Amino acid sequence: MIIDPRTAKQLIEFQWMESLNLDKSSVNSMTKGKIDSSVFARLLQQKMEQSGTNSVSAEELMKTLAAISLPADQVDSLKKGATSLGGITSGGTSSLGGAASLDDSSAKIEMPRVSEPTVKSGTPNGKAAQYGDIVQAASAKYGIPQSLIYGIIDAESSFNPNAQSGAGAKGLMQLMDGTAAGLGVKNSFDPEQNINGGSSYIASMLIRFGGSQRLALAAYNAGPGTLQRLGIRTEEDLNAKFSQLPRETQKYIGRVETAQAKYI
Repeated sequence: MIIDPRTAKQLIEFQWMESLNLDKSSVNSMTKGKIDSSVFARLLQQKMEQSGTNSVSAEELMKTLAAISLPADQVDSLKKGATSLGGITSGGTSSLGGAASLDDSSAKIEMPRVSEPTVKSGTPNGKAAQYGDIVQAASAKYGIPQSLIYGIIDAESSFNPNAQSGAGAKGLMQLMDGTAAGLGVKNSFDPEQNINGGSSYIASMLIRFGGSQRLALAAYNAGPGTLQRLGIRTEEDLNAKFSQLPRETQKYIGRVETAQAKYI
């Protein structure tokens, strides 16, 4: 999956901050007289843009961390967050980008790849074409398949930009108000804003769950907190605890994948 460095910076920064479980007070303490975590994200972006690639070697990542003027314990925490995100273990393998070792300067941290259904099935919704340009742009911006975006829209709203659920989810990709606000969506009934917001969110879930589309879809529907409470972090966990998910979420994963297959 190819993700623009500018987008990668935003998603990586979000993911690290969440993985470190920083609350508002701890974030403030990091920025008093020092430097905030966005500086690292900008440095990482520069590394990727300078190299002309969408990945950064483990060696370069550690050099970038070293460049941040933070207390040693906070730098160590950031390194641990980076290690967790990249799936890097000393002498081990990377869950996101293949083999990677902190001692191997050739190791790369790459964005997870998302597999698509291999067989087209069913007839695409006739309203899908009018959103083609927006979907194509969002797919390129966030590095996710157009078919996945179409599949979510098909399953969520059947391409009705004015759809609203009883729970308050709105628009094509059925964004809740709180989620929409966090994504910078001011009007969930605006197709471009809604598709961009929903695509950004599913992309962040794919990164959070190592490229697993089933886990990302479960989190999109039930919320990542639900998966966390159930101890679902891997495909194996999902298979073992699938029956513990809300019934709606159990059906939702298959419904989106079935819809997605129509847009391959």
